[in-house]
Amino acid sequence: MIVTPSASPALDRRFLHLALTETAERFSLHGMKALLTLYLVNHVLAQNPADYVGLTSLRAAVEGVTGPLTPLAFASQLYGLYAALTYLVLPVGGWIGDRWIGRRGAVIAGALLIGGGHLCLGIERWLVPGLALVILGTGAMKANLSAQVGALFPPGDARRERALAIYLAFLNVGVMLGPLVSGWLAQRWGWRYGFGAAAVAIGVALLVYLRAPPGPDGQAQLRPNNPAATQPRQDGSMAAAVAAILVTILAFCAYEQVSNLFLVWVDRAVQPRIGDFAVPAAWFVAADGLFTILLVIAVAAIGRWRARRGLAMWSAGWSLMAGCAAMVAGYGVLAIGGAHVGTALAALILLDLGVVLVWPAALGIVTGAATSGRAGMMVGMFFLHGFVANLVVGRIGGWYETMSPSAFWLLHAAIAGGALLLAGATRHIIDQQVTHSTPAAAAAAA
Repeated sequence: MIVTPSASPALDRRFLHLALTETAERFSLHGMKALLTLYLVNHVLAQNPADYVGLTSLRAAVEGVTGPLTPLAFASQLYGLYAALTYLVLPVGGWIGDRWIGRRGAVIAGALLIGGGHLCLGIERWLVPGLALVILGTGAMKANLSAQVGALFPPGDARRERALAIYLAFLNVGVMLGPLVSGWLAQRWGWRYGFGAAAVAIGVALLVYLRAPPGPDGQAQLRPNNPAATQPRQDGSMAAAVAAILVTILAFCAYEQVSNLFLVWVDRAVQPRIGDFAVPAAWFVAADGLFTILLVIAVAAIGRWRARRGLAMWSAGWSLMAGCAAMVAGYGVLAIGGAHVGTALAALILLDLGVVLVWPAALGIVTGAATSGRAGMMVGMFFLHGFVANLVVGRIGGWYETMSPSAFWLLHAAIAGGALLLAGATRHIIDQQVTHSTPAAAAAAA
């Protein structure tokens, strides 16, 4: 069984389909995302921006806020704006799934919009409309997928956190394979082939999802005779959820630079090669996904080992603190290690350990606090960490050309340090409401 030895086959099949849908969706979105900054710098902005529908107007609007920008700084701003907006629309997408068309309808509509956006990117001149479609589709799809996973388990069920940790591993298979395939296709045959692979992947995601066994869609809980389904909980778990969201926001303000200027640093400073083969910088995003998968397995194994020996389980609050500390260490390695492949990989391992400890614990806290009629919107609120983080990442990325690499990475270590301090200050709030919420603890409890 996938989720727990005592789970029903129907639950396991539904979980597997949802997880595989997320795998293909992340293949699509991260394959495109890994190309975006380099595509803008090396292709779009090296040509006449007037050839791209809406790009000149968009640049004028951005520079009206920031002032004049170099091509690299504008590419970083556009990357950050795109990535931030994909998260900003998530609460709206979750609300639509909760209150209007159901989570199933929202996922289907989102997949169709994302596919259309990727096809527009392949046409090149439709870059800006294509990004807009991907943003709208992501808002409809992402929150409603995660909410359906959380809906498989009642509040307080220890299997929820284990399932979310496994879900994170499936997710990162897509994060790993998308940049690997799209990066190679873009380097070998051209950018449109990389974006085309992303379009194919979202089509696969839709097909897998449509074959999922039926499950709760969020509509049944909204009947007028069940007002409790839409009432916020009053047991203090909402305070824990807010604390977890705030810690995650600050932590990801540091982490998300991995998909932006980290790749530019790898491409320009590290210039990795295997013999005569120039390794695409996008492949480091694939390594990011691989390390996350391996670390999910390792952390769960440590939790089972501790459980067999009767040792105390890690609390959710301690998991958040340890994850933030790992992110501080990761950016510290980048600051002092120099432009070497080993430095980049060591930093990725530490940063991914931070994600493995922070993300499932925080999402488990949030989904556990949400009532059934508000689950999609609550998950959307959790994913607002991506909105804030990517706005910050895009803005800070514009400073890359004016700072030394060491100072640039130390700045990110300081941001992660702020998340660590916040996690420490709110740990008692979280641990008073949540127990055994780390991937390791949940795996051991199953």
